Amino acid sequence: MKRKIILGVFLLIVVVAVVGYAIVFKSRGDIVQDKPDAAITAKALIAAFEKDTAIASKQYIEKVVEVSGIVKKIDTAGAVILGEESSLSEVVVALDKKYHAKDYEKLKAGSSTVLQGICSGYQASSNDPNDLLSGLGTTVQLRSGGVKNKD
Repeated sequence: MKRKIILGVFLLIVVVAVVGYAIVFKSRGDIVQDKPDAAITAKALIAAFEKDTAIASKQYIEKVVEVSGIVKKIDTAGAVILGEESSLSEVVVALDKKYHAKDYEKLKAGSSTVLQGICSGYQASSNDPNDLLSGLGTTVQLRSGGVKNKD
């Protein structure tokens, strides 16, 4: 009887360990191929965070977001920056190194594109005159991104 209880507890521990390992180390795969939770322009995404960060956070943070806009800058180290040249606010999309490391080669500054990634955060511009960073605009960050192929 005692042996059966010990064996049962041991099996339970093994099952919990296997499930826990699968959850923690599960590979998400290529986010760009997933159906987006939201599709929005870069300008509208920035405006949403500037208007009400709490609502925008609930709507976009940790969600797969498809963003369309004008390429402002390209960082060959792995990021594409969308936004209007006249605006300090921007959407920074970090390219997924596993699946989309070279996607920046398909783009050039000033061109229109559609990118997709997971919205990971934002840095809002403040209106505080004592804040030295207040004039830098709002930055919205996406991770695990890539160029979305419109088929």
